[in-house]
Amino acid sequence: MSNIKSEIEKINIPRELHERSRLGVKKAKQEKISNKTSIIKRSLTAAACIIAIVGLSFSPVGAAVKEAYDKIFESEKIDDPGLKAVLKDGHGQALSQTYFDEKNDITVHFENVITDSSETKLLVTFESETTNLKNYAIDLFEGDSKMYVVTANGERKELDNIGWGSRHYDKKENKVSTALSVDSIKEYENQEISLEIENITIWSDTGKDKLETVWPVSFTLDKSYISNMETVVLNKEFSYDNETYKIEQVEYSELETRLVISGSDMIYIDEFGEKFQTKSKLELQFLNARKINPGSGYTVAEGKSGVFLRESSKKIDPNFSKGEVDSELGKFLMIFAPVKDRSNVVLEIGEELKIPLTK
Repeated sequence: MSNIKSEIEKINIPRELHERSRLGVKKAKQEKISNKTSIIKRSLTAAACIIAIVGLSFSPVGAAVKEAYDKIFESEKIDDPGLKAVLKDGHGQALSQTYFDEKNDITVHFENVITDSSETKLLVTFESETTNLKNYAIDLFEGDSKMYVVTANGERKELDNIGWGSRHYDKKENKVSTALSVDSIKEYENQEISLEIENITIWSDTGKDKLETVWPVSFTLDKSYISNMETVVLNKEFSYDNETYKIEQVEYSELETRLVISGSDMIYIDEFGEKFQTKSKLELQFLNARKINPGSGYTVAEGKSGVFLRESSKKIDPNFSKGEVDSELGKFLMIFAPVKDRSNVVLEIGEELKIPLTK
């Protein structure tokens, strides 16, 4: 698989013309769903996690239960380095709510929500004693799943996906742990809202199907748990492989470090003069260090040349689970795990090129 996908990513054609790299993305997605192995078995209180609750309400989760929840998503089975970092630092609003989908015999645990001005992460696990969940996914990227935010006055708005999100299936417990990445809900701070997951995507070797259902969770978005974002405008130009690029700005939050980059080879113009986004040499170098690791999704291929951040002496890995994040035409969003010391961050491209992210 890796050889096929590697060759596909070297072809410099528009994403729209090759169906958003569907050949590579779909195969990677199926590998992530089918190859993941069991994570450490967790023992949670039945009263907190198994009982079906018809009328959901917010309640603080105990420290011991929260610790057990977070370890699921801090493990190497989840391929989002930013998520693991914020959970280890104690960020995020614990939900501790359970919804029982009686028709499909699926128990859904809403565990944590984290948001900043760019995105929201919702941490969910679901399990069943009778329904085999091996191929079940809340797939907001290519699947039939959707997520909505509903306000107290009934306004309902769909939230777009940001990247692919992370998913792990525990065969022994028949449980799926998934970290969903969608639009920011920061605008609803201090408001009572509901998030609704509509339809579950079922992937198989022959294609996809869907489970028509709605999984809701209601809570008040606590302002104290919303991550702040710091934006540094740079407009710093550099050359790489005979192409010119500009780091327009760097965005820092507890969730991630995001670089907004424009470049001379990011736009493809067809014979009719229509413009399309295409993979640049810089993006291909960024992806060069990515690999599929059975059991933990996308990880960094040790020893391979790529693009990294350096925070003092510490190397900061890319967030490869943010594949194909939408951006403006001619711009590339390069996303890494969060950094703590923002005063001394360097972008390292290959072995030689180092660019300080300071004015």
